Amino acid sequence: MPAHRSDVVAGRTSLLPVLGLLFGIAVSIGGTLGVGILRQPGPVALYLREPWLILLLWAVGAIYAAVGAVNVSELATMIPRAGGFYVFAREALGDDAGFAVGWSDFLANSAAVAYGAMVAVEFAGRIVPGIRPWSTLAAVLAILAFAVTQWFGVRLSGRVQQVASAAAAIALFGLVAACFRAHPAAVAKAMPAPVTSVMGGLVLAIQSIIVAYDGWYEPIYFAEEARHPARQLPRAMFGGLALVGCIYLLLNAAFLHALGPAGLAASQFAAADAAALVFRSAGNTVVSSIAVVTMLTLTSTLLMSTTRVMFGVSRDGLFWRRAGAVAENGTPRVALALTTFASIALVASGSVDRLIGMAGFFFVANYSWAYLSLIVLRRTRPDLARPFRVPAYPLPTLLVLLPSLAFLAAAVSSDRENSLWALALLAASFPIRLLLRAASRLNYKL
Repeated sequence: MPAHRSDVVAGRTSLLPVLGLLFGIAVSIGGTLGVGILRQPGPVALYLREPWLILLLWAVGAIYAAVGAVNVSELATMIPRAGGFYVFAREALGDDAGFAVGWSDFLANSAAVAYGAMVAVEFAGRIVPGIRPWSTLAAVLAILAFAVTQWFGVRLSGRVQQVASAAAAIALFGLVAACFRAHPAAVAKAMPAPVTSVMGGLVLAIQSIIVAYDGWYEPIYFAEEARHPARQLPRAMFGGLALVGCIYLLLNAAFLHALGPAGLAASQFAAADAAALVFRSAGNTVVSSIAVVTMLTLTSTLLMSTTRVMFGVSRDGLFWRRAGAVAENGTPRVALALTTFASIALVASGSVDRLIGMAGFFFVANYSWAYLSLIVLRRTRPDLARPFRVPAYPLPTLLVLLPSLAFLAAAVSSDRENSLWALALLAASFPIRLLLRAASRLNYKL
């Protein structure tokens, strides 16, 4: 087992255990909800075609994510340290594997922070067109605004996150209520022709739905800051998933009610089409406002969690040790500054699209590392306390590990360019790790 180096920097290196269950649920919701749920119901309906099958598969997606949460709950309550998936891989497989996971997680999440801010500004431009010429600057300012809030303490940033997530959930529930109150479209539409075989459509639908549920694990990044991690972490993940699953099912049912099965299957942006039917000329403003709220909430969540990845890797001596320092108010300020800089650099460079294309590969790879780490730790560290244990192990672990590996194989086959770029970036972590190790030894000699 790698030694935990709590003395890698002078000063405070421990986070404040001040966050409660509501915060954990808030980041689980905030890290999952995004513009995808406003777009994806249409393509999924086109793949599946039958209303009962559409709703069933969205429910199955929630159950699949919950099985993943069962496995991650054992890991997070067993090793309640900041850093997310990196922590598990390092504990089970050593420093090099841990650094590779932390490296990929940091890159993917930094890209997602940049993407969230850019998409929020894009939708804001639909409400206030004058923003469009200043979209890059506006996205940078959005990231900086959340960074400033988080700079002034974990308690303040935690409250902001809870308010933002509540606003996003309320906005989506409001859209659901409005769609159910509307009269269905009067003109019957013919169901669009299928775009692939039945089996191919089922696979594409499952992939889309699984991606839409990504983010349920966000509470693990804050394991060290939870007041009672053994109780809070599983409850936060399952509670957040229950709310997100409820929102997703209700949204799909509402879109089916408003647009009809054929209308939903023909829609490329289901929320916009439903809002146009319900709110008429104000539909664009309503949907754009909802998208702005959800994407800014996502940006806030991921900026906080990505900072914890940088902090965890650095505190353990695998990166710049000063980034493992914590201010008196509980904020790892150097890690926050580095994360903010990386996200803003991606916005300014315009290279975020490539990383977003690779992000799905990285996220599923992290799942796979976590499930593999659980198997290894069950064998090598049976002595570790496990406040939460996977029931009927190893069946639930294999039920999520094998599909995750299959997803990665399918990603390499279907999106070879982005997958190869992702593998190249992952491979680049090893020479970077060697350079950092050499620099660390030199620093010790000096």
